Amino acid sequence: MDPSRTRILDAAARQLRLCGLAGAKLADIAKLAGMLAPSLYHHFPSKDHLVEEVMMEGIYRNTRFIVSKVEVLGQGASPLDRLRVAIKSHIDYLLTGDDYSSAVARVFDDLPDDMRRRVLAAYSSFDNYWRDLIAEVQRDGTANADLDATVVGKFLIAMLNSCASWYRPGKLAPAQIADQAAELVIYGFAKRA
Repeated sequence: MDPSRTRILDAAARQLRLCGLAGAKLADIAKLAGMLAPSLYHHFPSKDHLVEEVMMEGIYRNTRFIVSKVEVLGQGASPLDRLRVAIKSHIDYLLTGDDYSSAVARVFDDLPDDMRRRVLAAYSSFDNYWRDLIAEVQRDGTANADLDATVVGKFLIAMLNSCASWYRPGKLAPAQIADQAAELVIYGFAKRA
């Protein structure tokens, strides 16, 4: 890939993560990429095209990261352990990986409808992976099989993605937040009687 294009994408991902969609200005992206704003149009016809490419790249990177962490466990790992690693990996990547996946989590709801539909289509493999992990845990009897795996996955991803917008370094490290998220999802919040 063209190094200038990569610098622009990296800068856009960072600005989207930090400022959101409305706050990410082309002039700021260009400055961060070390170029003038009009130069961006040589690589991207519009801000929307740039944003969409960041979204697609973020989905790809995050999915690849999670799958690599889960699949290295091998088929001998329990479905619950595989789900736990996916949860921890997702949060780890959102909070310490790169700006792309955090940008996706931060700005997805603000995307124009037509772009959101295209991004959702690309997101389907990510969604399906989570749904399959959840269904495996249900099939082996360690999770409530009465719940729809797709719905569980949607709530889970929304919960995990939210950390990109509220996390600030401080009291808890990303790994501690990931541990707590896994505990919350797997064992719930209320104490059992």
